[in-house]
Amino acid sequence: MKITNTEFNVLKVMAEKDIDWTWMILDRTLATRGIPGFSNVANIVTNLVNEGMVDAVYNENSSRPRYRVSEQGHQLLGQINEVTRHNDIS
Repeated sequence: MKITNTEFNVLKVMAEKDIDWTWMILDRTLATRGIPGFSNVANIVTNLVNEGMVDAVYNENSSRPRYRVSEQGHQLLGQINEVTRHNDIS
């Protein structure tokens, strides 16, 4: 498993809220925060789905999937936060 810094930053943004993200809302969120990935969200999220970091969620009210951070994605973020916290202490 290997994800880019941009993919990691998008994953962090997605994990901040427990919602099912659409590409449009995620793209708008990245743009307003000045986070790289704006206008390339579809490819980034597809890569994260392929890596198991994000799940596609299908709703009967919409033909388009929404996306949320998977358990594996939350584990990765937790591991990185733990390493970062440990390095900040030493």
